[in-house]
Amino acid sequence: MPRAKSVEELRHTLLFNNTLEIWMALCAERGKDYRDLDSYLRFLDHLSKSGVKLDASVVCPPIKGISDKPPKAYNIKLDQGNIEKIKSFPS
Repeated sequence: MPRAKSVEELRHTLLFNNTLEIWMALCAERGKDYRDLDSYLRFLDHLSKSGVKLDASVVCPPIKGISDKPPKAYNIKLDQGNIEKIKSFPS
């Protein structure tokens, strides 16, 4: 399955998605490189501080190029409120 080009595209696929897939879709929307681990960690912090419930993912998708060790991934519900919080992450 090809990678989503937007967060909304992910939402139409599954109601719950992992933060790595969401991060990559958000970066694709913004024309940014998803492999910046520091930015991904700031994204997770933003979600947590915004009140998004982060459920630890037991499966971490292999994402090449982010780091030698796969970063933590969390499952979140892609409802409209969470999408707004995701999109409020400053670039």
